[in-house]
Order: sequence, then structure tokens, then C-alpha cells
Amino acid sequence: MSDFLSELLNTVEVRADVENDLTAAAFVAEMADRMAAAEEIENLVPIHFRGQSGRRRSGVDGHDLGDTDDSVALAIAHFDGSGGGGTIGNAEIQRLFGLLEAYLVDAVAGTFPDDREPSEPAVQLARDLHSRGRSITRFRLYLFTDLALGSRVAKLPSTSVGGIPVDFHVWDLRRLEALATSSQGRDQLDLDLTEWSPSGVPALSVLGEGKFETYLAAVPGHLLADLYGRYGSRLLESNVRSFLSGRGNINKGIRTTLLSEPLLFLAYNNGVTATATAVETGSDGAILGLRDLQIVNGGQTTASLFYVRRDTSPKPDLSKVHVQMKLVVVEPETAGDLVPNVSRFANSQNRISEADFFSNSPFHVRMETLSRQVLVPSMAGTHFQTKWFYERTRGQYQNEKAKLTQAEAKKFEAVYPRSQLMTKTDAAKYSVSWGQEPHKVSAGAQKNFLAFANSVARLWGCNDSQFNEAYFKELVAKAILFQTIRTRVARSEWYQSGYLANIVAYTMSKLSHTISSQARGARLDFLGIWNQQCVPDKVLDASLEVAHLCFQALTSEHRPIQNVTEWAKREQCWELVKSIPYSLPKSLSDELVSAEAMSQVHRDARATQKIDDTIAAQSKVFEVQVDEWRRMHSFCRENGLLSPADNDIVGLMTGSRPKVPSERQAARLLSIRQRALDHGFD
Repeated sequence: MSDFLSELLNTVEVRADVENDLTAAAFVAEMADRMAAAEEIENLVPIHFRGQSGRRRSGVDGHDLGDTDDSVALAIAHFDGSGGGGTIGNAEIQRLFGLLEAYLVDAVAGTFPDDREPSEPAVQLARDLHSRGRSITRFRLYLFTDLALGSRVAKLPSTSVGGIPVDFHVWDLRRLEALATSSQGRDQLDLDLTEWSPSGVPALSVLGEGKFETYLAAVPGHLLADLYGRYGSRLLESNVRSFLSGRGNINKGIRTTLLSEPLLFLAYNNGVTATATAVETGSDGAILGLRDLQIVNGGQTTASLFYVRRDTSPKPDLSKVHVQMKLVVVEPETAGDLVPNVSRFANSQNRISEADFFSNSPFHVRMETLSRQVLVPSMAGTHFQTKWFYERTRGQYQNEKAKLTQAEAKKFEAVYPRSQLMTKTDAAKYSVSWGQEPHKVSAGAQKNFLAFANSVARLWGCNDSQFNEAYFKELVAKAILFQTIRTRVARSEWYQSGYLANIVAYTMSKLSHTISSQARGARLDFLGIWNQQCVPDKVLDASLEVAHLCFQALTSEHRPIQNVTEWAKREQCWELVKSIPYSLPKSLSDELVSAEAMSQVHRDARATQKIDDTIAAQSKVFEVQVDEWRRMHSFCRENGLLSPADNDIVGLMTGSRPKVPSERQAARLLSIRQRALDHGFD
């Protein structure tokens, strides 16, 4: 815990220095990133307000208006910063939540903007909260602190504001540390089902061996609706959440059945598929409690039960409704691999694309592999080379380091400095920003990641060799450019606190568009940035000019949407920024390279990648023992899985002296082996 606190405070100090901000504000920004990674709050926008709401003191430090379940997150922070590892008690927690609740009450009532400056972020937020009215499903109030909860802190009961439920969440030091070391990368949700069904949910255990067990149950409709009402999209596996976003809340067929034939809902509806990492059952086999429940198929059904009950008059009687559920319970250690696959195959008949299951994509595996192989060029004054760490799974960097001794951990951090850590959501942010879609970046990490996933999945299907060492180096260069612009904008005289992430995304896109439209046949020299591990002054000077233009457009008094962060999410905003006149400085031409030269670099890299893929495929073929190839050969012949050509190719590996297959033969052998596994070969 002490080590974690030191690392957290150091991260906050570095962030405050880089962004030229107060440490308390940097703490909120750091928490926004951690909550997004944990899928707790998708797009927390830091703001800061302390003042009066009528006779009461009020305050707010962040908000997210755009959750899939129509809930709103508001946050307040208490940053101690001393590193003493102290505690926070009931009185202080209630005082802080009191500030946040006072702000919320005033905002919902519509009185907060009175006699205040209209351009203030807190005023813009209050107007949005008031205008949304009853469309909000619940308010989630968060307290972030670097202190630990005292031993006598009591759980805060839910309340309501304007008839809308309000629940309270405290993220203290212990909970943050548990999140950082969680194999799931998110806060686990423990559910006591007896709160809604005193005797539990009757279930049939149909399989219980190996690393998972399966239950079948008929879940009361009111229980699913209540769970969604309290926990919202936290119940939905991340891919399902992305799938549901932007779609209608209530499926018409589900509404009709609930209202006219509730007893037939079980017969008509496909039900839900869910996963959990632990289950508690009673003596009669009924399910009493679940740990880390995730609905991987049937999110539309779950959400619709809640919305029909809330928005329909007369309200349906959900006590007559039951929903069939298949529950797969997996071990926590294997959940990261198994849950996405359960989600993938459970949704195979629906419109969810391969890109939605992108977290286990071979693209990430390749980026991870390249990051462990490619050395950063030697810098002056250093006697060893470092690497960039591509984090394919959440918390991978921290978990890798935690396995090592103290001496080994220091070596690890020397080779992979924390400043050279790139998560997959970071990669999406850098790539989509340069790809001239800043409105998608501004929409939040999850929505942006899905856009990136769709793009990469499409290109990977055409030719995966284009994702090679040159691509990885350019991706790192985009990261360097993005972070450098962020640092310099934060220290600019014209910059006012707020909207930094939006400004940087728009700056990257505007610069990319200007180069592609005005310097035809030329590209920014990303490999030059990789080689120097810094941005040339001429590029940075131009970037800051562009950033100022973007700032003015985003915060213009004439913008059609008052809330700047909501305005930045609109494609209309990008079209406006794109149309702003800006001439590329002549001095920047020295930092551009011809498109033909870059094409040759990528052609060479693709050729190298194909050779690497061939070697990797041949290595995988020889990792399979001769005896296994023989058994698989017999299995395939018995089940009619081999063509005559396939039979000859497998024969290469079954002789007393196996032969080295060609590139195509190796790929075909692996395909045949996968076919055998899919048909039950053990």
C-alpha cells in the first residue's frame, strides 16, 4: 500500500508539472483516466467549482453526462498529497458529499446559473442537468481521495433528487490499490440476490468441471430491472455496452410482450447469457449471491425491462415475467480470456462485429510483441537503450513489475520507463486523432476505441502485414507528438483550465488535415520523431498555432451547443474547425518527407513482417509433437475433415523425420489443426 501511494503521488506530481496545473486538479485528471480504464466512468470531464448554492456551500470536480444507461456521474475530490497514508472519516465524507449534493439540487432546480458567468463550466453543466430532467435514470456521486477509509465509516444509503435516485461511491486508497492489482482491471461487483429474492434464484447446475461451471435459471423480470436500475451499464460486458450505445432504449417487441403477454415472455425472449467469477448457492441449489456479474448477451433485454417499467403507463407487472439465463462461472485468473470468448460466441448470431471483441485481437498481440522487441534509439548521455511498453491488457505493466524482486523491478522500470507506457486505448486516441476524427476521440475512450477497432479490423482483413515495425514506430511517434502538444498547450498563455484533451485531439486532426491538403505528396516525418524521441521545434511551433485556433473554435461564444465538451463530440464541430483558414508554414517543409519515400519504408516493413510471420507459423508447427500430429491425422481422416491436398500436407509432419513446411504449408497446417480442435480433437 505504501509503495502504491508513493507511485500514485509521483504520477500526480508529474502530471501537474506536465500540464502546468495544481496537484489537486491533476489528481482528478488521473482519476478520470483510471475510472475510464476500469469501465467505472467512461468519460469523466474534470472541472472545479467551490462556492455557494443558496445558503449552503457547494462544489463539483468532474462529470460524465453520456453513460449508456442514461445515468449521470458527478465527482468531488479530496487530495491530501502528504504521502502519510492517513484516513478519512464519516464527518469529512458527509461534508464532501454534502457539497456535491447541494450543487446537484441547485442544478436540477435550475437556480444554479442565477447571477453567475454563463461561460463557467459549472454553469454549463448545471444547465445540461436541468434540461435533461427526468430522462436521467440515476445520479452516481463519487468521492475520490488518496486517503484510506477509516474503520468506522458507514455505508451511505441512497437518496433522491427531483425524484431521481442518487447513489454514493467512495474511491479511497485501498480501493484504488485493489483496482490496480485486479486481474480483471476493474472493480468487482458483489451482488446479494436475496435483497430482491429472499430465497435466491432457483437454478440448475448443468456442468461443473475444469475451470468453469454452468447454471440455467429463470430470473424474475423485476430482479433484472432492479439490478439495471441500481448498477446500470456496469452489469454489461464492455463490448455489449458499446453495442447498445446510441440505440433506442426499448425494443418494441419486448415492450409489446411485457404489456400484453407477460406470462409468455419466457417463451418468446431469447434470454440472457452472463458470466461471474464466483457464485454462492443455498442448500437447495438456488443462487444467493454473485461476484463480478457481467451480462455478455441480452443487454437489450435487461435495459428494456428497466425502461418499460419506468416510462410506460400503466406500468407492466414484472412479477409475472421471467427471463431465461445461462450463467457461466469462470475462475478469476482465466476470466480475462474466457469472458470475451463467451461474449463473442453468445453474440455470433447478432450484429456485433469481430471488432467489438477487439481486446483479444491479434493486432494487440503483434503490437505487444513489437514493443518487447524494438529498441528505442540511443539518446545522448545514456549508456543503454529503452523500450516502449504496449499494454495489451489492463494493469499489465503494474502486474509484470509486481512479479519481480525489488532489484529486478528497478531494471524493468529502467528498460520500460513509465513515461513510455502506452495502453490500447491510448493507441486508439493517438491514431484516431491523426486520422482526422477528433469528435470521436472527444466522445470518450470506449466509443473512440470501438471506432479504432472497426478501422483496424477492416485493414487487418485486407493485409495484416501492414501492421509492422514501421507502423509501431509511427504509432509511438504519434504518442510523442500528442503528449508534447498537450504539455505545451497547458503552459501557453492563452490556455484556460479545461478542455485540454479536446484541444489536443482537434490540434492533431487539424495539423494532419492541413498537411494532407496543402502539402500533397508529402507526409510528416514520424520516423524522424521516433529516431529523436522528440518533436522538432518547427512542428511544435505550427502545432501551437493550430491549437490556439482550435481553442478559439471550441470555446467561441457563437458555438451552437453551450457545453464545450458536448460540442466537441459533434462532427459539425470538426467540420467547422477543418474549414478555419490556416496556411502551412514554409519552415515546416523541412520536417516533411515524400509520400513515395514513406511508401518504400512501409513496403520493406511489410516484406519483413511476412518473413517474421512465416518463421512464427513454422515455429508453431514444430511446437506440436509428432505424436500429436499423427493422432490428429487419424482423427481428421475418421471424421472426413481432410481434402486429398490437406492429407498430403499433414503427411509432412507425421513421418519419422518431419520436413520443414513452406510459408503456405505452415499456414495451412495450423488451419487444419484449428479445424480439428473445433471438431472436438483433444
